Amino acid sequence: MKACLALLALSSLLLFTSIDEPRLSAADFQVLTGAQWIGTLTYVDYRTNKRVSIASNLKVSQSKGDEQAWIFEYQYPDEPKANSQETVTISENGTVINGERVVERANLAGQGLRFVTEKSGLDNNKKALFRYTYTISATNFSIKKEVRYEGAQEFIERNQYVWKR
Repeated sequence: MKACLALLALSSLLLFTSIDEPRLSAADFQVLTGAQWIGTLTYVDYRTNKRVSIASNLKVSQSKGDEQAWIFEYQYPDEPKANSQETVTISENGTVINGERVVERANLAGQGLRFVTEKSGLDNNKKALFRYTYTISATNFSIKKEVRYEGAQEFIERNQYVWKR
């Protein structure tokens, strides 16, 4: 009987915890599709440790046949060899985007949405935690990437995309 009660309490706790997790939906990304986004990428150059800004454009389209995926086409007008494309996918339950765990979500009082994700990895050959802050509205879109090296207390900004349309 005690085992049953313990199992019931644990499953209730897990259910309650999963309900409170911040989640994303396909509707959150729909505003990104359509007209091209125009803006800049600002990043810290590893060699000089100085901030550099370059022109950046972005075209977002819904992936054919997958309502949880979008194609992001990054363009750099002054450096076309750096142009790239990626598929951005939201997990079925909305708690993960491209392997990044959603840790925060806030509606911005009719002005769009901000969400924060985290992911572990390597930065400059060092173990790190990456934090991405996405801000989305009908006319503005930004993605800020911050890094906290293993053992460090603070995040440092690695790069930021800022686009308008």
